[in-house]
Amino acid sequence: MAVSHGRTERFYLKLLLGAIIGIIFVIALFWAGHDLYLHWQEKRLVRRAMSDLERGDERDAGLAARTILGMKPSSASAARIMAELAERRGERSALVWRHKVAQLAPHSVHDALALARCALQFNNIATAKQTLDAVDQSGRNSADFHAGSALLAQATGDDEKADQEWSEAIRLAPQDKSHQLQLGMLRLRSKEAERHGSGEAMLTALRADPAQRVPATRALIVDGAARHIDNNIVLTMARELQAYPEATFNEQILYLDILRQLPAADFPKHLTKVEQDAVSNPVNLAALISWLQMSGLSLVAIDFARNLGDENLNKWPVPLALAEAYAKLHDWAALATWVKDKDWGQFEFMRHAYLARALRGQNNTTAADKEWGTATKEAAAQPRFLSMLTRTTSEWRWEKEWLELLWNLTKYPETQLEALQNLYRKYSDDSNAPGLYRVLVRLVELIPEDERLQNNLAQLCLLLDADVERGRKLATELYRKEGSNPAYVTTYAFALHVKGDTKGGLRAMNALSEDQLRDPSVAAYYGVLLAATGEAAKAREYLNLATSAKLLPEEKALVTKAENSLK
Repeated sequence: MAVSHGRTERFYLKLLLGAIIGIIFVIALFWAGHDLYLHWQEKRLVRRAMSDLERGDERDAGLAARTILGMKPSSASAARIMAELAERRGERSALVWRHKVAQLAPHSVHDALALARCALQFNNIATAKQTLDAVDQSGRNSADFHAGSALLAQATGDDEKADQEWSEAIRLAPQDKSHQLQLGMLRLRSKEAERHGSGEAMLTALRADPAQRVPATRALIVDGAARHIDNNIVLTMARELQAYPEATFNEQILYLDILRQLPAADFPKHLTKVEQDAVSNPVNLAALISWLQMSGLSLVAIDFARNLGDENLNKWPVPLALAEAYAKLHDWAALATWVKDKDWGQFEFMRHAYLARALRGQNNTTAADKEWGTATKEAAAQPRFLSMLTRTTSEWRWEKEWLELLWNLTKYPETQLEALQNLYRKYSDDSNAPGLYRVLVRLVELIPEDERLQNNLAQLCLLLDADVERGRKLATELYRKEGSNPAYVTTYAFALHVKGDTKGGLRAMNALSEDQLRDPSVAAYYGVLLAATGEAAKAREYLNLATSAKLLPEEKALVTKAENSLK
């Protein structure tokens, strides 16, 4: 009986074990099938998105990419598509997506170089340099790497190095004419006759290449106009440019602009032709109206629009272009009439903004503020709408509103860096130390590798008596890393002075060269420390040098206090 019970027990144990293994197997099959399904869906949607991109259908390409990311947030392919879309639109979110791709594909040289190019597109030189420096030796022996290095050199003003890098890119990829185009345009900007002539020859040769002739011809036209070469030569090139099959409406506008500036007798005739060509395409029509108002021809634009039907005038972005034409003329009554009780669809926020401008122009402040409040509230739905409104207020010189919008943009990952950089430039121009401090705290979080920003933050912590301990720590770390950098040495010395160790600060500064000490911004701090230790004659010499430095009010107060102590 005991034997029978044991056999029964073993049977049920085997059955239970088999069931558990079966369940595990089913779960494994399910997850494997799920992963295979996700992989298949990802590949299918990526192919569709790439096809949409080739056709110029950005909306469907974005929809496909977002669908992929909804299923698989770690999809590098979908992030690449999002980056490409943002780059095409000129949106800074492209940099966020390129960063994500680089993190998902850390060994991809192609993606690293794409990140560097994107960073340069948005003038983020620190990220571009850091990315290029991190490329391994095998990746450096490529035309794309040298092209990226050339763009970085151009961004930093080193045209000599850029020339060398473009030349190396051409050597490695002689079939890629885009590198020749870039080198030609670089040399065309040179003031050296021989180098300029070389660039001109390169671009002239590229005019025979259908893939490069539009940008090459455009560059030659702009250069020729700037150098006041024979008008007939410029006209001939412009006429050929706008006649190329691949030329866009922008080339017609360029030709029109040249005819206007000469001035040429057939300008009115060509303007009529361009007007006729533009009517059927709302984007081109808006571009023409915008060009007219920017060329001081707003009345012509409005007169032209009067002959168009409502069907043409109400297609976006024509309403916006015409609103700006009225605004350029300061015809506030006509602007109010044009935008009031209309429907601009998703761009209603811009309609409210222009109505606010019209009402402000008519001194109706209360109604204007109400419309502006509606505009900002509706724009807040999407960062790109806020960005659009921010650019508009910048053009209108509405400084208070512009600053408020920039701070709103710092709340969104895709726009915060550009917004903070704009705020930094503004507060720097205004010598607004509290504003700079507020911005730098955020910038250092976003770009922790930028030591220049860390030094500026440390300096402001000490000047404003705000988080002084952090300022001392940053100053000390930077000094230990790069004790020969005069800016870092100066901040470190000031940190010691604030702590009460002025002699220690002077010892640090005395290690700098005489030329470095006589830099006005460095001399200001050196003079302050010298005055604090009683070296009156030497202090006066350096405090006098500080008068030519661009100092913050708080720094000027330090200098003034030091000068007064010497009297």
